[in-house]
Order: sequence, then structure tokens, then C-alpha cells
Amino acid sequence: MKRLKYLAVVACAALAAGCEHMFDEYNSDPNNTEMWQIHPESMMEQLLFSAADELMYGTWQLNGELMQYTVNLQSENIHRYIIRDSYANTPWNYLSKWAANADHMRRLAILKEEPNCQAIALTMRALMVSNQTDLFGSIPFSEAYKGRDTVAITQPRYDTQQEVYTRLLQDLELANSLYDVKKPLQTPTKDLIYGGDVSKWRKFTNSLHLRLLMRLSNRDQEMNVTQRIQKIVNDPTAYPVFTSNADNAILTFTNISPNVNRFGKYTEKSFSSNTRVMAEYIIRLMDGLGDPRLVIYARQQNNEWKGLPSGYPTTETINDGSATLNKEVLGDYTSPSTYMRYDEVLFILAEATYRGMLRGGEIEAQKYYEQAILASIDFWDSVNPSSVRVTQAQKDQYIQKTTYNNTLEQIMTQKYIAQFWCGYEAWADYRRTGYPVLIIGTATDNNGILPTRLMYPSRAQQTNSVHYEEAVREMGGDNMRIPVWWSQKATSK
Repeated sequence: MKRLKYLAVVACAALAAGCEHMFDEYNSDPNNTEMWQIHPESMMEQLLFSAADELMYGTWQLNGELMQYTVNLQSENIHRYIIRDSYANTPWNYLSKWAANADHMRRLAILKEEPNCQAIALTMRALMVSNQTDLFGSIPFSEAYKGRDTVAITQPRYDTQQEVYTRLLQDLELANSLYDVKKPLQTPTKDLIYGGDVSKWRKFTNSLHLRLLMRLSNRDQEMNVTQRIQKIVNDPTAYPVFTSNADNAILTFTNISPNVNRFGKYTEKSFSSNTRVMAEYIIRLMDGLGDPRLVIYARQQNNEWKGLPSGYPTTETINDGSATLNKEVLGDYTSPSTYMRYDEVLFILAEATYRGMLRGGEIEAQKYYEQAILASIDFWDSVNPSSVRVTQAQKDQYIQKTTYNNTLEQIMTQKYIAQFWCGYEAWADYRRTGYPVLIIGTATDNNGILPTRLMYPSRAQQTNSVHYEEAVREMGGDNMRIPVWWSQKATSK
């Protein structure tokens, strides 16, 4: 039997905010645990927790600042497009780390003949890898995760984004075919997302497949996006996707160690009021529409809704009346972290119909659009600990206020509101479509261009310089103005 050493999965302590969670499964020297001595389900708990933790931290630190959900009040200048090496290093390290662990789970599942575990591992690897390539561009993939193989590859080549996405779509197709919904997981408590419900995992796999296909909407000709989307949507029996909020891929923290939201230990000041406040763009947008989610996302100061302009000059006096993040909803010990939700699937279907990828025209696109908004409102209402609920009258009024006008801008602007606190999705959609139309601050760096990607961290350059340099030559440089392959800027040249 080929002896594959299990790559250690307990180095959570290095996470940016100092997570010290340890999972008992690996406390006895995991570096020396032989791969075949554990069941693949043993890897699920920490994999799911850590992936959710990374995406949640990324939306707080990076995505929120770039996409004008929040503005930092301290020395961090992400909203001014000054992004330190450490801010690129964190997602690079941890997305690749948990992709590697998902890959080990996949190989172990093949070894143990556990197809459901293999499908889940493929799905989680696709989630991590897609985020990494979306952030940076070309990344190690086809030769990655093989540092401890018999024939080790310690300096893997960088695959182009087209190569990465081609493989990811194949992986998700395979994962869908592997699921056996009649065979439950042996230890459902290890599944922090669905509690062992394989049928819901299958829906997540296919919903993620739709996300990645829509990410390639500008590359339809090369990647056959329209036909692939039609194949999934037109055959819900073979390709089930999310059909309600009950299917959402969400990790709900329990506040039972180690399954604790990292922001729970933050004070109100360190989470928001002394570090970052709500941006002017999102506050004006939601307040102007009378959006019932605004009081769930944010806390009003001085009885009025204000936000701080993104990229404001350092010489200006900070507006301390700006709204803050609602820590009770977002940063409690049990506040959830999102992989993907039902409303995103509906927005994808609305966009696909608008683009003519799906049948139905304006009437069907409007139906998906309105259902997406309502699904988002219902989700956020459900996680709001306040006793005040969103009423049906408020929902009806909001739908009337945002009546569908058959434009991509309207679909994407409403999707932007819904994608608050959801990993790096809003930034990806902005680079793909150009929406929403953001106001770039006067004190921004990067030639006043909202970053199109992150620069590779210095550690990646130092440890794999030959392949790093090859990737940079292929992409045309390593700066935050080089467009990623699937973006609107790259395809409109």
C-alpha cells in the first residue's frame, strides 16, 4: 500500500486572530498519523470549521473594505487600496492549507471506498481553490498537495485560471455523480454544515457548480457556460440545487469549544466601533431603499444613518457618527458563517435568464430576482436575535421600491446587498460585471483603480520562485491592476 502521510490539520493556532482550537481527533501527534489509520469523516469537523472561519475573517478584513461595506478607522488602509503583504499572505496560506486537507480527505475516501466523503472533499476543495484563484490568478493546483507523496513535488507549477476552472468544473461534476443519498455518514456530528444529510451536500455541490459557471460568464465561448448551466437547471433530478433557505451551506457556531465564532471574544470596540464602521455607499443605498436588512447588518448612531466615505483623505476629520457593524448578529459566539445560500442561487438564475442563458425572458428573470430578495430578507431575519421581525408589509413595500427594470445593474446591486458578510463573493461579482457602481475615494492608491486581484505574498515568491516568475510572465505582471482571466476587464480588451 502506498504510504501517504497525513498532512497535519491542527495548525489553526496560526490563524490571524489567534485561534487556539484543537480537535481531539488529532491531539496525539498528527504529523505521525498514517493516512489509512483514520476514517475520512474524521477530517470533516476541522476542515468545515476552518474553511468557514477563513471566509468569515476574509469578509471582515478584506472584502468589506474593498467593496464599501465598511471603512477602517485605524492604520489599515485596505479601503485606500494599500494592501500589505500580510493581508495577502493570510488567505494564500489558509485557502491552500484547507484545500490541501480537503485533498487528503478525498484520497483517504478513495482508499476507504467512501464515495460520499470523496464527493464532500471534492466540493470543499473546489470551494477553497476557487476562492484562491479568484483572489490571486494563477495558482498551484494540478501539482499541489503532493509534498509528502512517494514522489514528492515541493515546488508545484502554477496553473492558469482557465486550467484551474476546467478542473474544478470536472471535479464538481464527478462529486455530483458520487453521492449516495441512501447511505448516511457514519458520524454525522462531524458534519458541522448539514449534520450528515448527504442530499443537502449534493445540493450544495451543484449550487457551487452554478456559482463557478456564472463566474465564467465572460468566457462563455471558451468554457461552454450557457450549455452547462442549462444542463444543471433543466434537470433538477440529476442536478438538485438549493430550493429554500433550509438548504443553505452555513456553519452555525455552537459556542461549545472548539466550535466558537472567533469574533465572540472581540469587544464591541475591537469588532467595529473603534476599528471599522459602515461605509457611506452601503448605508445610503440601503437607507434610501428602506431596506429592512439595514437594522440587522448595522447599528445606528445618534438616531440617524450615516456612513464613512471609502478612501477618504487622511487629513479629513473622521465622522464618528457612522453606523457600526451589528455585533449581536455578526460577531456573537454563535453567529453563523456562510459558504453559500439559496438567495445566491436565485440571483444566478435571474442573471442567467437576463443574459438569455435560460428561457423565460423578463418575466422569469423578475420572478427569480424577487424570490432572491425575499430569500435574503428571510435569512437575515432568521439569524437576527432581536424580537422584532420583518413584516410581510415591509417585504411587499421593498419589492415595490425595487421593482425589476430588466437591467444587469439592478440584479447585481441587489445581489451585492444580499452578499454582505459572505466571503469574497461581492468583490468577485464586481470584477466580473462592474456592478455595483462604486464611488472611488479621492485618497485611494493603485492609480485610483479598485484592486483587480491581490499580489502574490512574498513567501510564495521566495519558496517557489521559478514557477512564481513563470506565472507572473504569463499574467502580465504581479500588481493589483492585472485583471484576472474571467473578469470584465480581461475579456473586454
